[in-house]
Amino acid sequence: MTDPVEAIELISNDKNEMDNGFTYYKNNIYTKIVGVNEIKELYSINPYAVYKGELFPASEERKTGKVLLDTTNTELAKKLGFERTDKYMYSKSVERDEVEIIEERKP
Repeated sequence: MTDPVEAIELISNDKNEMDNGFTYYKNNIYTKIVGVNEIKELYSINPYAVYKGELFPASEERKTGKVLLDTTNTELAKKLGFERTDKYMYSKSVERDEVEIIEERKP
């Protein structure tokens, strides 16, 4: 059986990648379509943030530029002032300079 995927879209937040054939998409996002045979290594990047000594999954709030932290740990959420956003989920928006961003790369 052969792989039906023939091309992959690469995404970057680095404007300098335009020198490598990336095109501007929107909001500091640059993309490039490449053939699967051009890929030497493929991985996903999962962002985490260290906030007050604790590690949280993190994402950027596009409108505010803040970092959104999430946890299902009720005690930790209460201790750090998170708000309940779902039955088992707590979230908090913080300034970028309040956290250290760590990227986990998985093949």
